[in-house]
Amino acid sequence: MHDLAGNLRRLRKRAGLTQAALADAAGLPRATCASLEQPGANPGLDTLMTVAAALEVSLDELVNPMPEARYFKVQPEQMADYRAEGGRFSARTVSPIASKGVQINHVTIQPATRSVGRPHPRGAQEFYFALAGTTVLTIADERVTVEPGCLVQFPGHHKHVYENPGRSPVEAISVVVLHLG
Repeated sequence: MHDLAGNLRRLRKRAGLTQAALADAAGLPRATCASLEQPGANPGLDTLMTVAAALEVSLDELVNPMPEARYFKVQPEQMADYRAEGGRFSARTVSPIASKGVQINHVTIQPATRSVGRPHPRGAQEFYFALAGTTVLTIADERVTVEPGCLVQFPGHHKHVYENPGRSPVEAISVVVLHLG
């Protein structure tokens, strides 16, 4: 976590916040926020998540180094897998971990599978593009059928459920944009 102090200082200044204002927004003591900007800080995960939420950035952006190159190639072994419903729902994050507010996932949903989506921070938008198979998305109690070739955009902080009612696997791309505009 050697990038935390510099990243926090840069992100706090970009947001136009003083240490005291960040502490207020995060509900933390000012001394805690100040100590996070010191080399060697070793905060708990709850503190990091609280600060990231107050700054409206991802945890990755807060703690990981920024790519120095103009491009960033992600190798398969660097991609993170999320599995639910006993492996019948999987989302592979294919975007760079240090990407700026965008998360790209390759989604596979096995037949007869229903999986509750992980909520994203307020203000995030999800773009769900169906490649193969039909998905039924339930977004805040509204059902939307997404056929292959169709895209649905929705506020990612709303409760959402992915469902494959078909007999073949669903393949889709989910792009979560944490900050539009």
